[in-house]
Amino acid sequence: MSSDRRHKNKNIKKEYELEYVAEDVGNHITNLRTAAKMTRYQLALCTGLKESVIMRIEKGICEPKLNTLFRIINGLDMKPADFWKVFN
Repeated sequence: MSSDRRHKNKNIKKEYELEYVAEDVGNHITNLRTAAKMTRYQLALCTGLKESVIMRIEKGICEPKLNTLFRIINGLDMKPADFWKVFN
């Protein structure tokens, strides 16, 4: 991720007083996917999403819709509550 995008994400966190941004969710998805020994391609097959969509979400380039997040969570064979535990 470029330093400009990181700087923008930090500004968004401050401006809106957010604790987490899309980049944090994307990093979490990447960590879960690699822990499950899955490639982006394999996750794409499980979710019906394009591999490029998963890549953009993981890199924090785009903010996924709730429906897309649920598809990813299901593709990782997780319950939504377990997915969000790390953010508590």
